[in-house]
Parts: sequence; structure tokens; C-alpha cells
Amino acid sequence: SGRNRGGGGGGSDWDRGSQMPRENRGRGGGGGGRGDGGANDWQRGRAPPPPRPVAGRGGRGGRGGRGGRHNQNDPFPDDDFDPLVRNANRWVPSKDNSVMAKVEKQVKGLLNKITKEKFDRLAGQLCDIQIKSYDMLTLMIRLVYEKAIGEPTFSDMYANLCYQLSQRVKKSPFIQVIQSDEDPMAEPGAEYNYDEGGSASFRWSNDVSTSDAEILGPFESEDQCIDVALGNDDTDPTQRGEMELTLHRLLIKRGNFIKIMRSGDGEFYMVCFPLSQAEECGQQLSTKIFTSEIECQNDATKMNTFKRSLLNKCEDEFNKQDIYKDWKEDMKEYKKLKATLSESEQKEREEELEFRRMKIKKQMLGNIKFIGELYKLGMLKEKIMRFCIQSLLKLEEAEGAGYLQFKNVEDDEMDEEDHEALCNLFITIGSTIDNPKAAPYMQAYFQKIHVLGEDKSLSSRSRFAYQDLIDMRSKGWKLRRKVETAKTLEEIRKEAEREERMQQQQSQQNNYGGRGGGGRGRGGGRGGDKGGYRGGRGGGDYRNDNRESGGRRDNRGYDNQYDNRGGGRGSRNDRNDGGGGGRGNYGYSPNRGPPPMPSSRMAPPPVAPKILSAPGGRSGGEQFSKEKIEIRAKNMRDEFMNEGRDEKELLLTMDENLGGNEKAGNIIVQLYADKSMDCKAPERKAMNDILVILYKAGKLTKSDIEGPMADMVEFIDSFVVDSPGAIGFLGEMLAPFLDMKVLDIKWLCEKTALLMNKKDQKEVIHKAILEMKKACGDGSARAVFGGPNEVKALEQLLGAGEFQSIAAQCL
Repeated sequence: SGRNRGGGGGGSDWDRGSQMPRENRGRGGGGGGRGDGGANDWQRGRAPPPPRPVAGRGGRGGRGGRGGRHNQNDPFPDDDFDPLVRNANRWVPSKDNSVMAKVEKQVKGLLNKITKEKFDRLAGQLCDIQIKSYDMLTLMIRLVYEKAIGEPTFSDMYANLCYQLSQRVKKSPFIQVIQSDEDPMAEPGAEYNYDEGGSASFRWSNDVSTSDAEILGPFESEDQCIDVALGNDDTDPTQRGEMELTLHRLLIKRGNFIKIMRSGDGEFYMVCFPLSQAEECGQQLSTKIFTSEIECQNDATKMNTFKRSLLNKCEDEFNKQDIYKDWKEDMKEYKKLKATLSESEQKEREEELEFRRMKIKKQMLGNIKFIGELYKLGMLKEKIMRFCIQSLLKLEEAEGAGYLQFKNVEDDEMDEEDHEALCNLFITIGSTIDNPKAAPYMQAYFQKIHVLGEDKSLSSRSRFAYQDLIDMRSKGWKLRRKVETAKTLEEIRKEAEREERMQQQQSQQNNYGGRGGGGRGRGGGRGGDKGGYRGGRGGGDYRNDNRESGGRRDNRGYDNQYDNRGGGRGSRNDRNDGGGGGRGNYGYSPNRGPPPMPSSRMAPPPVAPKILSAPGGRSGGEQFSKEKIEIRAKNMRDEFMNEGRDEKELLLTMDENLGGNEKAGNIIVQLYADKSMDCKAPERKAMNDILVILYKAGKLTKSDIEGPMADMVEFIDSFVVDSPGAIGFLGEMLAPFLDMKVLDIKWLCEKTALLMNKKDQKEVIHKAILEMKKACGDGSARAVFGGPNEVKALEQLLGAGEFQSIAAQCL
């Protein structure tokens, strides 16, 4: 049977799709069809037929190939068997839809997505999760903690997340106050610790559930439940099943814990057990007995906050005895068996042990760093950090000395991980914990650190780490190398720009050897002076450029006119240009043809101007491009100067022409800041006044001010090339916003630190103080620059001596 497409060879009764029968291994076999032999009456579920005698050499089937090549001795079952049948109780995959599983999935999903860019939005979603039980609270803390120690680079971000959660999760809805008849003054362990005639006392619990598997009931009243619990009536427990119950009352009476619940139809159910068996039954109860309900509630709230639970988690993780214990045992076992293993097995085992060791080390160091970041945010007290430091240093306070004195603990051996953890902890919290109040402790700690730094028995890596730590403290805890932290996309972009600028400076210095070529005429810009980043008159800028030559209008609406003496002045947004000839062309001579354009400065493809929404956020009506907003901003400035500085008219103009545009404020501040570097004093003062008026009226936001001002501070060195007074002009812009607390000294120090020249850093601070005094008075300048935190930040930026010199002159 079948579709024979070849000749028939030696026959076989085996049907296609059935169990193959045992046959002697012949050279032939049934060849009909596509490998199918002859027919067979054997059916599924029956015993196979007896083997047939060897039929000899059969013919070959056509395209069916060879058949009948089977060994008679192949194993095969001789008895009957039943076919597989699907069971009604077979395993099928199912989802865990419990509340805890849903919360765990939700928290993990948010933690996997969180970045510094999305932090505010996702942290808000985490804070909005309703915590309905203490188990849920500990679950959330465990997940955040594991994520933080597994990703130590982002520990500051996760510490900030914990801080926000602690501010939101201050009241725990799962806390239950339990009324009791116990005597708070009775001795523990009494046969019945209750007072028959006394007033009520109270305990609390953070783990009261209504999902008990077995319950007692139903009962008609609450009193009947209490009688049964006290042994006045016998009732057998029943299975709760799918019944939904709600908590009605909790009480402790005559040494029994009683939980009374109600069903939807109003019937009472109850669970009870002796108070002495609470731990065995899995019921959490406060150990302390309170005399008032308010006192009990306050203690329960304090002990079950997110902050307290996080502190307990930190303590548990830090106090783990020996996290390497299992690893050390496995390493000893491997060394014993090493001689019996092959080379490949040894390599595999060693790689596995090394991977485990690195994983444990990463968790330990991540834990130390995370604890330090929590301390910096005020989540942990200084006393806790001193305990951590002393534990790592193997120090303990000597008792009865009458003053602060330390001694080494009995087991004072420090392993390699202790040394590294201690150094990392000080790097994280050194600038915070090293304060006047902690001076005696720090002196004792660094006495031992000095000893460890000279201890030849330690590895050179540990000794050098301690010596670096000592140097860092002597320099005000300034890091030798920048520590990588979580960054926003904007921060990454600016960092890439700075790196590109430095590379181009080095490349130009190496390849061109300074100024030359086209001469010092008035042709080119000073682009070469700063590696081509500030174009001067015709020089280049480091950013995007859409300019055109030949006296056309630039992309911001201003005339970009220049004659045969050189190019026009580049704008602050146009710093990727190379500029004209002259000093901007390092070693270039017109006789040699045009200089090659670096690949990083190739002109980008034309980009359509960004269209901003119409005023008031309307979807219809006229839409303003960036160029049009800049032209209107220029007109607004001119009207303000020519019409007697009319503030009311200024605000109306802002509302009519620019209001509602999302980026309009940022564009105006950026335009005015750039123009302030190259304009007359009255025009500069008018633009500064406009920005102040618009901010006070709520037309500009803090972010509108911060972004452009940050760019001005960071790249002020490139403006100084063409405008020697640029740093003073910058001080004029910063002064009113520092006075209004829109900007602060911490922000100013962070942005000023991005300047590569220390002299420029000092000049920015100096001019900012002088302009602050001139615009706002001596008192405002001292208030802004003279606070303890501000002085500390400025000293870290400039050095204590440099800043004190400036303060003596200006403050």
C-alpha cells in the first residue's frame, strides 16, 4: 500500500506510523513508497508480532531507500502497555495572583526601569504603591536594598529613592492596637499575666491577617466568641475555604489572644490561642505592654516606619558574621581534591569559585557604599557610622578611661576586603563625618590608619589605599579621580562636549603648533586660542551652527555682517565652526589652499527649525519658530529700553508674543546671556533687568534660568578671548538670581569646577562676589557667600587659602 515510487524490494509488514517490529538485519527490505515497506496488521496498544525469519537480501526500493535493516536483538517490551491518557489532575502552569506576588512584580518592574533621567516619575510611582502589611513593607525594602548593593554605581540614586519613600511611608495602615487585661507591672513569666480589676492595657501588632485556614464559628455574637475562647464552650474548627472575612476586634483576655472576624452575612468567626504560643502560631506582638492607647499607637508607628525597617535591614546586612564562610569551606574542599581532577575540571572549578568570590565582594562593598549614601542624606545617624568604622578597624571604646580611648578587639585580624571596605566607606562619607564634633573619633581612627599605611605585612594595594585616604583627608576630601555616578542624558552630552574640546585642543597644539599661517591681520578669529571653541570675530564655536556668510541673517534673527577684514562674531550656539583666516588658522597659508576640515567639524545636514506651540498652549493659530521668538525677544528688549522701562508693558508683550511656548523662556535667557557678553552697558543692564522682572512675575521658571547660566559659567573662558570683561558681565547676571535663591553657591561651585583653568575659577567667584555687593549690598553678599556650608563648598573648590584671600578683600 502507499505511493510506491520505486521498485519493491524485500517485504515488511510494518505500517507507516506504527511501532517498528524487530527483524533480522537484512540487506534489503520493503522498498515501496518513500521508504515504506509492505503492510503489517500490528496495531497500537497490542503486543508486537514475533520476529520474522531473515528473508535474505532484498531488492532496493526506488527513492524509498533501504528497508529492513534492523537488528533482531534490539531491546523491545514484550508485554502489553496502555497508551498515555490525559489526567484531569495533570499539572498545568498557573500564575501567582496573590497580593504579594503582584506587588513584587510591580516593584521589580519599576526598579529595572529607573534611571536618573526617569527618577522623579518612577520614584513617584513607587511611593504611590499602597503598603497594606508589614510583609509588604519588608519586601519593598529588600528589593530596593538588593538592587542598591548589586549596582553600587547608582547607590546615591537608590539612597535618594529610600529617602523619598521614608517621607511618604510614615504612617502604617497595617498596625493594629490590641486591648488587653494584662498588668503592665506584673513580673514576666507569671502564670496569668493579667489584672482582673485593673484598667485596660494595650499591645500592638503589625501582622494581623484574616486569611486563616481554620476558624471557629459561626457565632451569633461577640460575647459568644469570647466565651468559646476562654474555654466555656467547646467548638471544633472548620475550614475557611473561600469565605471573605473582615477584622472586627482584637483582644487579649485571661492569657488568650482572641481575634474576632465577621462574614458578609453578619455572622461572627474567631481564632484564638494561648498568649504563650503566639510566636509558635506566627503572630507578632509587641513585647512591651502600654498603659494608654495613644502611647501604644505612637510606639507602633515609630517602630514600623520605612526608615526604622530600613535601619534594621542595614544592621542585619552589616552584622553578618562571615559572608565568605561557605566560600572558604568550598575552597578548602577544592584544594584537597585538586590533585584528582583533570586540567579542564580544575579550570572550571577555579572559575566558579572566583566568580562567587567576586560576587560576594561586590555585595559587601555595595552594602558599605549604600550605607554611606544613606548617612549623607540623614537616614542614618553618625553613631551608626562610627559603629561601622570601628567594626571594620577592629576597635572598641575602652571602658572606665574617663575620656575617649580605643583599644584593639581580641580578634583584630583584618582581611583584604575589610581594608577595601573601610577605604570605600571613608571616600563616601569622609567629607560629611569629618566635622569638629567628631574630631576625637577621627583622630583615633586615623592614628590606626597611619599604622596600617606603613604595615609591610599588608599588600601594597591596601597600603597605598590607606596612604591615598590620608592624602585625601589632608586636601579637604577631594578625590584624586572622579567617581562615576548615575548621570542624565544632558550630563552625558556635556561631558562628551568637554572631552571633545580637550581632544581638539591637544590635536591642534600637536599638529599646528600654535598661531601662524595667515598672519595676525584682522582677518580671522581667535578660534585657535581656545582650540577653536570660541570663534572670536569670525572664530569658531563648539556647538551647532546654522550660519551663512555674506552678510545674511543668522539663525537667531540678527545681522551677521562682516567685511573683507574677517568673519562676523560667532554666537554662543554656534561653536562648531572653524572661523575665518588669520589667527584662527593654525599654521595655514593661503598659498597652500584651504585647510582640511576636521571630521568633528563637518557641517551637519540642514535641519528644519523647531516649531514651538502657539501662545497659551493652543493647538490652533500661529506657531512660532525659534528664529521668530529670538526676533521678538530682541524687539521686546528694544521696547523696554525705549519706552521708559515699563514693566507692565513688558509683561503684556511677554504674554501676547511669547506666552505659552514651552521653550520660549529658555530661548530668551540663552539669547540675552549670549548678547550680554558683547554689548554696551545700558543694553546689558536692560536685559538683566528684563530677566529679573520676568522671573518675579512667574513668566520664567528656575529651569529656564539654570540651563543657560550653567552654559555661560562652564564656557566663560572662551568668551574672555574676545571680551576681557566677560567674567564681570557674568557676575552681573548671576548676582540677582543668587540673591533671589534661584541659584545657590553649591550650584555655582559645581558649574565653576568644570572650568579647566584654576585662575578662571577664582576669577568667577571673585567677580560674582563683587557684583553681588554692587547690586545687592554687602549684607546680601555676606549672606549668600558667607554661610558655613557655602564657605565649605567654596574652600573645596578654590582651596581654603585662596577663598580666604578673596573673602578678606570682598566680604
